[in-house]
Amino acid sequence: MKSAALALALFAASGAAHAQDSDYAWSVETPKDAEAALRFGLHDTDDQPIAFTCVRGSGQVKVSADLAKRLGVERIGETWVDKAGVRAPWPMSVAMASEGASLTLRGVGHPNDITDGTLVLTEFSTRAPLAAAFRKSGVVSLTAAGESVKPPPAPKGAVRKFLSACK
Repeated sequence: MKSAALALALFAASGAAHAQDSDYAWSVETPKDAEAALRFGLHDTDDQPIAFTCVRGSGQVKVSADLAKRLGVERIGETWVDKAGVRAPWPMSVAMASEGASLTLRGVGHPNDITDGTLVLTEFSTRAPLAAAFRKSGVVSLTAAGESVKPPPAPKGAVRKFLSACK
């Protein structure tokens, strides 16, 4: 009897997790007088595992991704330091990929006090093969500090709309 109750509780918990995951969605904004944005996250919150922004017509896409891994281990005054004693922001290599195209970029990590993780920032050109592959497939992933962010594919129309505003 206990095992049946445990199984039912685990099933209910997994259903709640799926319901929570389904609240995450892609959104695109391309206002004429502000930055364009393509975000994957919870609507109207700062909970965004990955987001892309650009200044219209700049040709550069800024990427921010939230890692669960916490690089900051100690706070000295207002500044976090990592286990080697290096103060934030921490330089890091960021790999991005989309359907056969990949880039290794320079990036930085900042402590994310909201999630207790690390916010990774980098950018790439709209002329990079990664941008073309992302536009075509809607698939994108980011890997930094040994952790990956792999959202579900974005709607291709949203990616095209966003990247067109960035060019």
